[in-house]
Amino acid sequence: MPKLSILYRRKFRAAAFVVDGVNLRDAQVIALELKKDRLSYALYGIFLALRLYGLAYYFRYTDQTREALKKSADKVLFWDCCYFEEYRMLNRMLGKDKSRNVFFWNPLSRWSDDCDYLKRQLDYLKSRGFAFFTFDPADAQKYGLSRIRNVNRRLPVQQKVKWDFYFIGAPKDRRLFIESLEKRLQARGYSTHFKLVESKADYVSNYENINLSAQSKCIVDVMSPEQQGLTLRPFDALFLEKKLITNCPTVKNFDFYDPANIYVIEDDDLSGLDEFMALPYKKIDESLVCRYEVNQWLRENFLN
Repeated sequence: MPKLSILYRRKFRAAAFVVDGVNLRDAQVIALELKKDRLSYALYGIFLALRLYGLAYYFRYTDQTREALKKSADKVLFWDCCYFEEYRMLNRMLGKDKSRNVFFWNPLSRWSDDCDYLKRQLDYLKSRGFAFFTFDPADAQKYGLSRIRNVNRRLPVQQKVKWDFYFIGAPKDRRLFIESLEKRLQARGYSTHFKLVESKADYVSNYENINLSAQSKCIVDVMSPEQQGLTLRPFDALFLEKKLITNCPTVKNFDFYDPANIYVIEDDDLSGLDEFMALPYKKIDESLVCRYEVNQWLRENFLN
């Protein structure tokens, strides 16, 4: 019998990629698969609004998912996969004795821009025994959440280096900075492979992204203004033993930070970059690296 059930949605591809890497005997992974017909979706919304949670639950999830949830472990970890009203429903349906834990793998603004709404929902669920965790220091302080280290999946990938700098990501409010950075790097004589994801046609799987990252000498990380915790790019670089260039100054506070491996862009200044790129990668102690790998992370935080 597993000690921990990890609940996630395949819709959230980055999370699914990481969770698919779980191989612990004490943990099971349950994908929350939704019914796809329009009638079920409509009835789920109606019954959820009426707080008829048993009926909402029936019309929300497939038979296979409901059966898997019946057999879930005494400790449950939701991997940033549900709307708050859905957590209320699951709270009722999972039974009273299970330990309920939610790991927010993204800033809470992903779910709502209304801070008061978020606080109300969190306070209610906390009163029902939910424990909430986040990697984002701003969200942890603002909403009274427990802060834990971020996490990623580690894959053994080796590729021949094809370019100096690699970036992938949605432009969001970062387009001007990203495009300017690539031009400035090219002006210094570096080769670049920058890919802006603006439509489904631009999508790159997480496996392909890891392979592309492995073909670079340095991974580029551009953080959005609303996020304070680290993105996954620093952990890609850490696992692949690649250099990292980032605009996130708080990376200096992490135990794996080394100025030989990580260059922080401050005040839009690239001075010292050439000297940084000329230095060889400095290997980080394995005991530090493994703490960010999903299986070790689960052991330390939810299976201890």
